[in-house]
Amino acid sequence: MGVYYNPLVEHLKEFAETLEPQNSTEEELKRFVLIIDEINRANISKVFGELITLLEDDKRLGEENELKITLPNGEKEFGVPPNLYIIGTMNTADKSIALIDIALRRRFEFVGYYPEYEMLNEKESLLLKKVNEAVFKEKKSADYLIGHAYFMKGQTIEIVLQNKVVPLLMEYFSGKTDIVSKIFADTNWNVTYDTTNFIWDISPR
Repeated sequence: MGVYYNPLVEHLKEFAETLEPQNSTEEELKRFVLIIDEINRANISKVFGELITLLEDDKRLGEENELKITLPNGEKEFGVPPNLYIIGTMNTADKSIALIDIALRRRFEFVGYYPEYEMLNEKESLLLKKVNEAVFKEKKSADYLIGHAYFMKGQTIEIVLQNKVVPLLMEYFSGKTDIVSKIFADTNWNVTYDTTNFIWDISPR
């Protein structure tokens, strides 16, 4: 999981350095971060409810347009403090991202993380670059690029392709084996579907 969250932690540290104190007291408020993983898979209206409005910078406690609400449990005068930061993670290739409505999009900044080829050895890096170039050509979107994390678990390229990359590509291209094979045309790997045994043959050229 470190491969997934470490870049997020580093981004948080960089972001924190740019922040100015948001309260008028001499002692700066401690910052608290709430991380909601796979936020696009949640029922957003149930997760935030009326709080979606209170997340806006100018409507937080102590700000110009401060708002307070009564929660469904009866708690009154509830507001969101200025030192609370909410981070939602998601895989943008996931079809459920369509459920993210305009209200949520307006209140969050969207920061993309894309493959870092320098994290891999030369053979893996070249393969992933070629695969992603072909994927982008077919899908016309960076949301479908395959990340480097698959190749960082100490497994052979054959196993990674067989168990991770090819099944993902099959999902991307609705099970069309000819397109998946075509993705590897410019790589040093032969990836073909055996229609007799119904398995993928994967080997270096």
